[in-house]
Amino acid sequence: MGVCRIPKPKDPAAASRAEVVELLFSYVERLRTHFESIAASHDLTAVQAKVLMFLGDGEPMRCIAENLSCDPSNITGVVDRLQDRGLITRTEDPQDRRVKILQPTAAGRKLRDVIGLELFRDVPGMDRLTKLQVADLRQLLSTLCTSAETEPVRARA
Repeated sequence: MGVCRIPKPKDPAAASRAEVVELLFSYVERLRTHFESIAASHDLTAVQAKVLMFLGDGEPMRCIAENLSCDPSNITGVVDRLQDRGLITRTEDPQDRRVKILQPTAAGRKLRDVIGLELFRDVPGMDRLTKLQVADLRQLLSTLCTSAETEPVRARA
């Protein structure tokens, strides 16, 4: 493996965790590049592709923005471009006209399916893992994510 670029703490347990974090950062970067490449092959930006991927059968624009960790006003232009391409529709919620509901069109659902197929067919490096290793990795990451959700957020200095 590569050298850990995060300064290693002197404590061996902390140093081991630092190396794991560095490896996770490195792998996430590979996944980001993989996703961006697939999006670009369909003339989409990564954000446009994410909106399409996060979109169920009908979601408030606010929910999509939350999935992207941003304010709904920040994705208005993205939604405009997807709508211009005929991939999504935007309608007012009948109960609250301030709420905009996004829905994929038939073309949007088809493209979302294609992107999903391409994204998960050849995940970088996973072809080297056995089914058991993938299952173990999934379980370990699930445990990390679940425990991270239940831990209190520490105040920043």
